[in-house]
Amino acid sequence: MPKWKVLSVDDNSEMHEDLSRILSTRMDDDEFEFIFETSFSAGLKLIQESKFDFVFLDVHEDLSDPDPMDNLEEEDQRGEQLLVALKETIFVPVIFYTGYPSKVEHLKSHVVKVVEKGSPPQDIRDAVKSILETRLPHLTRYIEDKSRAYIWENLEKSLNETTTGKIESDIALLVARNLAKNLSQNSIKELLGCDTSRINPLEMYLFPPEKGGCNPADIICRKDDNTLWMVLTPACDFVQENAENVLLARVTPLTEHELYINWENELKMYHEIPEAQRGKSSKVPVNQARSKVKDIVNNKHKARYRFLAGTFFIDDCIVDFQNLLHMPMVEEDGYRPICSLDNPYREEFLQIFSNYYGRIGTPDYAKDEVWNKIDEKFIF
Repeated sequence: MPKWKVLSVDDNSEMHEDLSRILSTRMDDDEFEFIFETSFSAGLKLIQESKFDFVFLDVHEDLSDPDPMDNLEEEDQRGEQLLVALKETIFVPVIFYTGYPSKVEHLKSHVVKVVEKGSPPQDIRDAVKSILETRLPHLTRYIEDKSRAYIWENLEKSLNETTTGKIESDIALLVARNLAKNLSQNSIKELLGCDTSRINPLEMYLFPPEKGGCNPADIICRKDDNTLWMVLTPACDFVQENAENVLLARVTPLTEHELYINWENELKMYHEIPEAQRGKSSKVPVNQARSKVKDIVNNKHKARYRFLAGTFFIDDCIVDFQNLLHMPMVEEDGYRPICSLDNPYREEFLQIFSNYYGRIGTPDYAKDEVWNKIDEKFIF
């Protein structure tokens, strides 16, 4: 287990000792190395020059801040100013440890916590554990370690043995590609505690989506009615600026699809049957309805439907290739982006839609007659 490097910025030196004592006990295998700073300006300088895994910040600096009880709505405290400057410099999780929590409550997030001074020690431990559970401190260390090892242990020697011409401009690209490879391998999923035998639905999406207009396989929400749609216009039309209109396919939450609703209704009717009257056949309609929902989830129901697994930013849903809409590019402001499919799922969706929309229907021949002619040659 790594030892986490922590910076504590507070003009009251006793608070540093309290934090160090609290995090030195009952934190499982996690260990913390503290650096203390009583000057907010010096604390910012340390953040800009050194690498920390956590930063504890007080909100109020006695020497320079106005009384925090004055103008409670004003953002006039050094602690918040320090967070703003930190965000412009580096990513590091922040825990405000302050006697004035109301001044920074609006800043709380998954990586910015607020703990009031005088709270039980467990509140501080819980804030640290919550940040560790995001695995972001582990991920930043992993990225740094993989880049360091690749440059010093592999790349440097290989480059020194290369006799070709000027290659300086290629080095950063080599490091970036190696890092991308390491981030896409099972080792990173093991580090983050993910199942390596299957993908997590999060791996299918880009969230938030890329900024700057529509892109193929973007999922967007229409503002006037909150319906979801997927962009199916090919990338080449956007690149060549040929997309005067954007083709969209309706995206419906699974729970709103007719097959799911039918399953709910069949189950409701089943439960309305008195238990004493339920026979073996009573549940047949429920099982049949359930089987159809399972088929659509497994993309085996009809070619017009494709299932998308849900995450925290989108529900389980169905893309309907028959429910289409053309949106003029000028109406883009009427939509807000939700997420976008990542490769190779983006290409897969566009290809499946192209195959479905461009399919050719042919009349069926008399299949039973043909089979009977083949089958009659065998006598049992």
